[in-house]
Amino acid sequence: MTIEIHAMRTRLAAQKVIEDLMDQRVVPRRSRFARLLGSSPLDQSSVAWYHGAIDDIAVGEALAKLPPDWTVFHSLPIGTLRAEIGHLVVGPGGVFTITVKNPRGKSIWLHKRLLLESGHRVPYLHDAEAAAEGATRVLRRRMPRLTAVRSVIALVEPSELVIREKPEVVTVVDSRQLNDWLLDRTPTLSPRERMEIVLLVDDPATWGARTQVDQGRVRARFAELDTDVRASRRRRMAWMFWIAFTALAAVGVETVIAVDVVSAMLAGSAFP
Repeated sequence: MTIEIHAMRTRLAAQKVIEDLMDQRVVPRRSRFARLLGSSPLDQSSVAWYHGAIDDIAVGEALAKLPPDWTVFHSLPIGTLRAEIGHLVVGPGGVFTITVKNPRGKSIWLHKRLLLESGHRVPYLHDAEAAAEGATRVLRRRMPRLTAVRSVIALVEPSELVIREKPEVVTVVDSRQLNDWLLDRTPTLSPRERMEIVLLVDDPATWGARTQVDQGRVRARFAELDTDVRASRRRRMAWMFWIAFTALAAVGVETVIAVDVVSAMLAGSAFP
């Protein structure tokens, strides 16, 4: 079912990612026994989409805590290839696109145009620049004198963030410091300018958007999937703990030591 949209600010964080995940994922066929053992409802190709949605939602919830003079938009459609702008914020400090990346537990090293994730080059800077350039291009069609939209990369829980020299046009921050960074920007937009920009961004015609799926249904479907994923993860961990503990106990390892060993094993494991 589709409904007419009235304002772009009503779009959900990660809405497009969730739509694509729910529409394209291959649901593993799980027997009752497989469910009991904690078989995941995600196929291998869907895991990254799921975690991407979780991270975007978390950043969206953080952005919602900005003061009232900041307006936040999510999942803005742009271009013809189902591309999107993850988050766009308008406030006293300007207009910013927020591109969320998930290097959770990995180190980030940055020097001008070179960004490495655990030693490997990743295209995060290009992705962020494309989002800001796309937003600028779309908004300038109806507001030609608009100052260029600025691009920000929000990194989710990196183990380390080392910035040797900042890029010229992209800001890279830990997502936990994102709001503080935004609030620390020097005011450049008056209340009237902000209102004009917000009305422009909020207009579906700006983005060529006519209809979209029922957002309540999108939210409900993802909540159901998320509940299933988390419950399956808990079942797998419980089984792994029981099997490992039983094996250690069988070879005579003391109970306290066995619990510590199994806990360390589970802490180092990754679960979709």
